[in-house]
Amino acid sequence: MKLIQFKTLTPLGETIRNGLLVADKILDLYSCYVTYLVQETKETKPYAMADVRISNNMIAFLDGGDYSIEAAHQTEEFIQNLIGQNEELVGPKKEQLIFTPDQVRIIEPITHPRYIVDFMTFETHYRQSLEKLTDYSLWKRYPIGYKKNPNSIIGPTDPIVFPKRITKWLDFEVEFGTVIGKKGKDIEESEATKYIVGFTAFNDISARDIEIPEIMLRLGPFKSKDFDCAGPLGPCIVTLDEIGDPHNLNMELRVNGQVMQRGNTKDMNWSVHQLVAYTSKDQTLLPGTLLFSGNPGRLEDKTIQRKDRLKIGDIVEAEIEKIGVLRNVISEKP
Repeated sequence: MKLIQFKTLTPLGETIRNGLLVADKILDLYSCYVTYLVQETKETKPYAMADVRISNNMIAFLDGGDYSIEAAHQTEEFIQNLIGQNEELVGPKKEQLIFTPDQVRIIEPITHPRYIVDFMTFETHYRQSLEKLTDYSLWKRYPIGYKKNPNSIIGPTDPIVFPKRITKWLDFEVEFGTVIGKKGKDIEESEATKYIVGFTAFNDISARDIEIPEIMLRLGPFKSKDFDCAGPLGPCIVTLDEIGDPHNLNMELRVNGQVMQRGNTKDMNWSVHQLVAYTSKDQTLLPGTLLFSGNPGRLEDKTIQRKDRLKIGDIVEAEIEKIGVLRNVISEKP
């Protein structure tokens, strides 16, 4: 499945809904599940059941664990069968069940994640950025990472407002994201899959001219990664059953159509299962936690260069195979 959040207009104003991305269609997961319950199970309180199983907030949905995932699978199969039979597609109260992309706006699949860790799992990235500052053996020993501001997350097409008060050197990093779907602590690597609901794409927008001193002083990154709009996310969460092997996915970042980064998740020095296990040592992970891979580095072993910095009007596209594209425009601060 491809889980999303989207915004749509209702008689009461704009609202956020949980949804499923199915080919070129967007399913309202809540209303579709209500319809499934009425038609297939004869549930007498379908809306109350949907409030518990589906909700209209991705964090609340993930809190439902396996029950919510099963409900979403049942709903997707049910609606696809109706589509195949050319059945009328409206809810019990004449709710619209299916939308086209021009009728809604897909937003970040998780709003205000509970916890974010961004790792450095690609050796090319390490050699292009920290090799001269650190001991390589230490990098090989631990999956190092930093904590990112959950409120910096934006959607897959939202503008990135240039943070001109803090930087003149804005940069990009395409990254692979693991989404935790079940509460856990001291998770064994062999058991990590049970705690992963799926995967998403991320662009770690960075203010390089302040990141460098933050790192040199051994307490960063901080402001260089935490400003508003620093985290385009999405466009969806692809569940485990659909992603296949998470360690063989192509990654690419383009600026105005020019390829600036290219890699594959097979080159991560630590697997997603190892990242989950390490992060959960003596620490409880909650549904809605995001663990990012770090970026695969620049092309041809180039270092990060000021001449490649982003400017107002640039179109930045971060793409990961089987997940989709983040397409954000660098915009002027109002």
